Amino acid sequence: MPVLFCNISWMKYYAGRTQKDPPLGGGGFPRTEGYCGEECNFIPCGDGFVYGHFETIKGEEDRQVRIERLGGQIGDEYIDGVDIVWTAPTKGNDPRTVVGWSRNARLYRHRQLFGNDPPSDQHRKDEIRSFRVRARSEDVVLLPVKDRSMDLGRGAGWSGQASWWYAERTNDPNAAEFVRMVLNTIEAGTLPPITTKLRNRKAGKNKRSGAAARDPYQRYVRKYEVTIHPRHDKLQASFAAFLRRSHSKVDFPVCHRDDLRYQVKGEAAVMVEVKPTDPASLRYAIRAAIGQLLDYRQHQRWTDRQLIVVETEVSNADDLGLAHENGFGIAWPSKGGFMIKWPS
Repeated sequence: MPVLFCNISWMKYYAGRTQKDPPLGGGGFPRTEGYCGEECNFIPCGDGFVYGHFETIKGEEDRQVRIERLGGQIGDEYIDGVDIVWTAPTKGNDPRTVVGWSRNARLYRHRQLFGNDPPSDQHRKDEIRSFRVRARSEDVVLLPVKDRSMDLGRGAGWSGQASWWYAERTNDPNAAEFVRMVLNTIEAGTLPPITTKLRNRKAGKNKRSGAAARDPYQRYVRKYEVTIHPRHDKLQASFAAFLRRSHSKVDFPVCHRDDLRYQVKGEAAVMVEVKPTDPASLRYAIRAAIGQLLDYRQHQRWTDRQLIVVETEVSNADDLGLAHENGFGIAWPSKGGFMIKWPS
């Protein structure tokens, strides 16, 4: 699924402009005028959609989004199936950070107008007249302020002055790693989507984050998935070194969102998902890896083998069965190398 990062003003709720939640940062217009087009970016509307805006006007020109760079066709007005990652300057100042996302969205090449029929009363009240993105309410997540910790870097290879960034085209390895981390977080699906304006304003800050903290699976994902844990990189490097020692000729093809791919001469390539674990988190890690690998299998049309690499010996038959019965191999460190077990 292609991805586009879109920079907007900072707000707590994006549920309409109020004195307690004004838009901060995001360009000269909101700073001077006190309002912006994205202040209703996370309001679920009566038609089941959420409408997102990011600014495309520069001087006298309203620029187009070149959707062909995301897989669209030249001449098409929109492309479906895009992941939009919304970023904003933290409380109006650098660094930019991820504030939420819209999955499987429709992205328009040109600005779309609501006309005389805004999708919600708040859009009408705030005089929001246009949008660039449309996604179903259940596919849109707004991060509580305390969970907005995925900060973007600056400089070549990162998002520039434009409000949108074709992030997967970056040549900067740090930026590419950041993009992969954000996409893994999104695909883990640990935060529920927004549902109503009331929940978005009042309950989202406490109920959603509290419920997530009580779920052991979500605690695992917060610890190991939301940021790239140092143990993840160490485990991946150790497994790659094991492969080099075990095979005279092994290649490591370029990855797309997945952690690692390897190909022994004469055999099909293997896609690998790496998960740092301890005995208490092992099953949650396998569960998270299965979800991600199934997603990669579908969207990348992957037909070869897939392997989950964990840090802990898989001695429980139920844990091993969880991987094998879903078609995945599983590996863990053993006797200075790795034990790899594939489904029979």
